[in-house]
Amino acid sequence: MTRRRPSRSLSGCTARPDDSQISPALLLDLATACRRGERTQLTYRDGAGTTSTRRVDPYRLLAYDLTRQDWRTFRTDRIIDATATGQATAMPDPPDPAHTVSAGVALRPYPVRVTIRLAVPADEARRLVPPTVGVHRPDGDDATIIDIGGPDADGLARYLLSLGRPLQILHPEEVRQAFLTRTRQLLKDNQ
Repeated sequence: MTRRRPSRSLSGCTARPDDSQISPALLLDLATACRRGERTQLTYRDGAGTTSTRRVDPYRLLAYDLTRQDWRTFRTDRIIDATATGQATAMPDPPDPAHTVSAGVALRPYPVRVTIRLAVPADEARRLVPPTVGVHRPDGDDATIIDIGGPDADGLARYLLSLGRPLQILHPEEVRQAFLTRTRQLLKDNQ
């Protein structure tokens, strides 16, 4: 990661046909920094188009942001440049990268979040509610707690009904009420 590349224009949330592709050299530089445990300076453009310089300690799919003193994920299509600093990383106890990325995807800034207890083991729960939809944690051998985000209480209630499995809505109350309303309507429609 010692070479510098010219800046590329990276804006918006998804790649557009007129945007350049992610440089294989940039990906190699990032992977090398992770493998070597080397502190890295990123030139990064956020979702609003603001460019900043970030000093990070890369670790697998994550990086410890030294300025914010927190673990972060960075979209590679928004990294304009990455330069190794020559310093070894000195990060705190790293979290589970797969769990952190899953949580970032599943719980993006949705207006409503629900926590449920699904009466199935964790492996089955992950098949019913993929990690890109919910964040799972075992609750004993035969149940799983899952956090799920959605646009509104009614949409989450519909999703939960589609699971077709016994579940308990732990919170919030608005999703519980929407779930009960939909369940009552289904029962009424099938009499």
